[in-house]
Amino acid sequence: MKVNTFQHLQQIRDKFGPGIFGKIAQKLLALAFREAGFSHIVERGVQGVDIDAANILGKKYALEVKTTDGENIPISRENIEALKDRTKDGYLPVIAALRVQMFEDWIFASIPLGGLKPVSLPLSRLRAYRLQDLETSICPTFEAVVNQHFSNVLAGGEHYLSQVLAQRRSERH
Repeated sequence: MKVNTFQHLQQIRDKFGPGIFGKIAQKLLALAFREAGFSHIVERGVQGVDIDAANILGKKYALEVKTTDGENIPISRENIEALKDRTKDGYLPVIAALRVQMFEDWIFASIPLGGLKPVSLPLSRLRAYRLQDLETSICPTFEAVVNQHFSNVLAGGEHYLSQVLAQRRSERH
Protein backbone atom coordinates (compact mmCIF):
# COMPACT_ATOMS: atom_id res chain seq x y z
CA MET A 1 0.00 0.00 0.00
CA LYS A 2 1.07 3.51 -0.63
CA VAL A 3 2.38 5.79 2.10
CA ASN A 4 -0.71 8.03 2.32
CA THR A 5 -3.06 5.03 2.65
CA PHE A 6 -0.85 3.54 5.37
CA GLN A 7 -0.85 6.88 7.22
CA HIS A 8 -4.64 7.10 6.96
CA LEU A 9 -5.05 3.59 8.36
CA GLN A 10 -2.58 4.38 11.13
CA GLN A 11 -4.53 7.51 12.12
CA ILE A 12 -7.79 5.54 12.18
CA ARG A 13 -6.21 2.83 14.34
CA ASP A 14 -4.66 5.41 16.67
CA LYS A 15 -8.01 7.13 17.15
CA PHE A 16 -10.23 4.07 17.60
CA GLY A 17 -7.84 1.40 18.94
CA PRO A 18 -7.00 -2.00 17.45
CA GLY A 19 -10.34 -3.72 18.14
CA ILE A 20 -12.57 -1.10 16.52
CA PHE A 21 -9.94 -0.60 13.81
CA GLY A 22 -10.38 -4.25 12.81
CA LYS A 23 -14.13 -3.70 12.39
CA ILE A 24 -13.52 -0.52 10.40
CA ALA A 25 -11.00 -2.29 8.14
CA GLN A 26 -13.56 -5.06 7.57
CA LYS A 27 -16.21 -2.54 6.49
CA LEU A 28 -13.70 -0.74 4.24
CA LEU A 29 -12.85 -4.10 2.68
CA ALA A 30 -16.55 -4.84 2.09
CA LEU A 31 -16.84 -1.47 0.33
CA ALA A 32 -13.77 -2.28 -1.76
CA PHE A 33 -15.42 -5.51 -2.94
CA ARG A 34 -18.55 -3.53 -3.83
CA GLU A 35 -16.48 -0.95 -5.75
CA ALA A 36 -14.61 -3.77 -7.54
CA GLY A 37 -17.88 -5.00 -9.03
CA PHE A 38 -19.05 -7.61 -6.55
CA SER A 39 -22.83 -7.22 -6.55
CA HIS A 40 -23.65 -9.43 -3.55
CA ILE A 41 -21.94 -8.29 -0.35
CA VAL A 42 -22.92 -9.37 3.15
CA GLU A 43 -20.79 -7.82 5.91
CA ARG A 44 -21.36 -9.24 9.38
CA GLY A 45 -20.30 -7.56 12.60
CA VAL A 46 -20.94 -10.74 14.59
CA GLN A 47 -21.73 -14.43 14.05
CA GLY A 48 -20.43 -16.24 11.00
CA VAL A 49 -17.83 -15.23 8.47
CA ASP A 50 -17.04 -11.55 8.26
CA ILE A 51 -17.86 -10.96 4.59
CA ASP A 52 -19.61 -12.87 1.81
CA ALA A 53 -18.81 -11.49 -1.64
CA ALA A 54 -20.14 -12.78 -4.96
CA ASN A 55 -19.99 -11.39 -8.47
CA ILE A 56 -22.02 -11.91 -11.63
CA LEU A 57 -19.41 -14.34 -12.95
CA GLY A 58 -20.31 -16.76 -10.16
CA LYS A 59 -17.20 -16.19 -8.04
CA LYS A 60 -18.21 -16.52 -4.38
CA TYR A 61 -15.88 -15.80 -1.46
CA ALA A 62 -16.46 -16.17 2.28
CA LEU A 63 -13.87 -14.01 4.04
CA GLU A 64 -12.60 -14.16 7.59
CA VAL A 65 -10.94 -10.74 8.03
CA LYS A 66 -7.89 -10.21 10.25
CA THR A 67 -5.67 -7.19 10.89
CA THR A 68 -2.36 -7.20 12.74
CA ASP A 69 0.82 -5.25 13.40
CA GLY A 70 2.81 -8.43 13.87
CA GLU A 71 3.73 -11.58 12.01
CA ASN A 72 0.74 -13.72 13.11
CA ILE A 73 -3.06 -13.67 13.10
CA PRO A 74 -5.35 -15.56 15.48
CA ILE A 75 -7.56 -18.24 13.96
CA SER A 76 -10.27 -19.55 16.26
CA ARG A 77 -12.40 -22.68 16.12
CA GLU A 78 -15.37 -20.37 15.42
CA ASN A 79 -13.54 -18.82 12.44
CA ILE A 80 -12.87 -22.28 10.97
CA GLU A 81 -16.44 -23.50 11.55
CA ALA A 82 -17.92 -20.33 10.00
CA LEU A 83 -15.76 -20.75 6.89
CA LYS A 84 -16.69 -24.45 6.62
CA ASP A 85 -20.37 -23.53 6.94
CA ARG A 86 -20.22 -21.15 3.96
CA THR A 87 -18.67 -23.82 1.71
CA LYS A 88 -22.08 -25.56 1.79
CA ASP A 89 -23.42 -22.66 -0.27
CA GLY A 90 -20.56 -22.77 -2.76
CA TYR A 91 -18.38 -20.06 -1.21
CA LEU A 92 -14.60 -20.39 -1.38
CA PRO A 93 -13.26 -19.98 2.18
CA VAL A 94 -10.70 -17.16 2.35
CA ILE A 95 -8.60 -15.68 5.10
CA ALA A 96 -8.12 -11.96 4.39
CA ALA A 97 -5.19 -10.62 6.39
CA LEU A 98 -3.81 -7.10 6.50
CA ARG A 99 -0.55 -6.38 8.26
CA VAL A 100 -0.69 -2.67 8.97
CA GLN A 101 2.83 -1.81 7.89
CA MET A 102 4.28 0.38 5.19
CA PHE A 103 4.14 -1.25 1.73
CA GLU A 104 2.04 -4.22 2.94
CA ASP A 105 -1.26 -5.13 1.30
CA TRP A 106 -4.11 -7.51 1.92
CA ILE A 107 -3.30 -11.18 1.57
CA PHE A 108 -6.23 -13.30 0.43
CA ALA A 109 -5.52 -16.97 1.08
CA SER A 110 -7.66 -20.04 0.55
CA ILE A 111 -6.12 -22.46 3.03
CA PRO A 112 -7.51 -26.02 3.05
CA LEU A 113 -9.78 -26.07 6.10
CA GLY A 114 -9.25 -29.75 6.82
CA GLY A 115 -5.79 -29.22 8.26
CA LEU A 116 -6.47 -25.83 9.84
CA LYS A 117 -6.54 -25.77 13.64
CA PRO A 118 -7.15 -22.91 16.09
CA VAL A 119 -3.75 -21.26 16.21
CA SER A 120 -1.76 -18.09 15.98
CA LEU A 121 -1.12 -18.42 12.25
CA PRO A 122 2.06 -16.94 10.76
CA LEU A 123 1.32 -14.63 7.82
CA SER A 124 4.16 -16.35 5.97
CA ARG A 125 2.06 -19.55 5.94
CA LEU A 126 -0.71 -17.74 4.04
CA ARG A 127 1.55 -16.82 1.15
CA ALA A 128 1.49 -20.34 -0.32
CA TYR A 129 -2.31 -20.18 -0.64
CA ARG A 130 -2.64 -16.66 -2.03
CA LEU A 131 -5.38 -15.73 -4.50
CA GLN A 132 -3.30 -13.30 -6.51
CA ASP A 133 -6.06 -12.41 -9.00
CA LEU A 134 -8.27 -11.33 -6.11
CA GLU A 135 -5.42 -9.36 -4.51
CA THR A 136 -4.69 -7.62 -7.83
CA SER A 137 -8.32 -6.59 -8.14
CA ILE A 138 -9.12 -5.64 -4.52
CA CYS A 139 -5.93 -4.06 -3.11
CA PRO A 140 -5.93 -0.93 -5.33
CA THR A 141 -9.69 -0.57 -4.82
CA PHE A 142 -9.22 -0.84 -1.04
CA GLU A 143 -6.66 1.98 -1.18
CA ALA A 144 -9.07 4.16 -3.16
CA VAL A 145 -11.90 3.41 -0.68
CA VAL A 146 -9.69 4.23 2.33
CA ASN A 147 -8.57 7.52 0.79
CA GLN A 148 -12.09 8.46 -0.34
CA HIS A 149 -13.72 7.82 3.04
CA PHE A 150 -10.83 8.70 5.39
CA SER A 151 -12.12 12.03 6.75
CA ASN A 152 -15.64 10.70 7.31
CA VAL A 153 -14.33 7.53 8.96
CA LEU A 154 -12.16 9.61 11.26
CA ALA A 155 -15.22 11.69 12.18
CA GLY A 156 -17.87 8.96 12.29
CA GLY A 157 -16.01 5.68 12.72
CA GLU A 158 -17.71 2.35 12.24
CA HIS A 159 -21.18 3.93 12.30
CA TYR A 160 -20.38 6.04 9.22
CA LEU A 161 -19.25 2.97 7.27
CA SER A 162 -22.34 0.99 8.32
CA GLN A 163 -24.46 3.77 6.83
CA VAL A 164 -22.47 3.78 3.57
CA LEU A 165 -22.78 -0.02 3.26
CA ALA A 166 -26.54 0.16 3.91
CA GLN A 167 -26.89 2.90 1.28
CA ARG A 168 -24.92 0.86 -1.29
CA ARG A 169 -27.07 -2.19 -0.53
CA SER A 170 -30.27 -0.22 -1.17
CA GLU A 171 -28.84 1.23 -4.42
CA ARG A 172 -28.47 -2.31 -5.81
CA HIS A 173 -32.05 -3.37 -5.02
